[in-house]
Amino acid sequence: MANITAQMVKDLREKTDLPMMECKQALTECDGDLNKAMDWLRMKHKGKLEERADRATGEGRIGVYIDNAKKTGGIIELQCETAPVAKNELFIDLADAFAKKVAQGSEASPDPETIRKNLEMDALFTNVFGKLREAMNLGTCRRVEGAHLASYVHHDGKSGVLLALDAEPQSDMNIGGDLCMHSLFTQPIAIDRTGVPADQLETVRKQAKELAIAEGKPENITEKIVAGKVNAFYSERVLMEQLHVKSDDYGKAKIADVLKNASVNAVTDLVVLKVGG
Repeated sequence: MANITAQMVKDLREKTDLPMMECKQALTECDGDLNKAMDWLRMKHKGKLEERADRATGEGRIGVYIDNAKKTGGIIELQCETAPVAKNELFIDLADAFAKKVAQGSEASPDPETIRKNLEMDALFTNVFGKLREAMNLGTCRRVEGAHLASYVHHDGKSGVLLALDAEPQSDMNIGGDLCMHSLFTQPIAIDRTGVPADQLETVRKQAKELAIAEGKPENITEKIVAGKVNAFYSERVLMEQLHVKSDDYGKAKIADVLKNASVNAVTDLVVLKVGG
């Protein structure tokens, strides 16, 4: 049995940031071998992770990553048990690391479990768990690519946006970032009319028609009423037709016009994520 010295415990603690007694136990179990002790700790924490797997994870953080060229990015939802852990720097860094891993992949919507069990990410995940001691789950993962990417994470970390534009905005304004904040506030169901779910559109038409008929409107007027309700629905729920919420900066202008004035023609991808949503 190796003599476990204070220096050996200190060395392991510096590498793992775990309590001294836990480091000493690991070194004792591994006869003083530092690398084996680190593996022993990881296996121990994996066991604890499994024990906590059924715990509710109602808190969390949205992680976002965009490469330096602003062409490729990732956005993910990382869940945990409590608000203090969701605000911990280790947890925030872990969320951003997962977002980067997603961005470096090739799938638009990769399987969270596959990302989570990647060898590199599994080791990082387990190490963070060993320090925070809370159940954690990786939720929705999305990869976005385009001519120009922008992102925004709300100050509480519980919601965020990642989007792609078809060109880099030519403006002194923060076009991309402001559009992300707008999208988080308005929660559009589609970028343009082509993306609106057919069942939602049919519900709007049906309700408008039934109301017009109930009010005794003639057929030609009913058709105009239905068309008006549909257009109003588009202006409320479709991103490119919404009025920009930052009216102090952009005036009473539609998103499509704000982008056009900055030499941008389209939003090519949009992801809005909320913890638990």
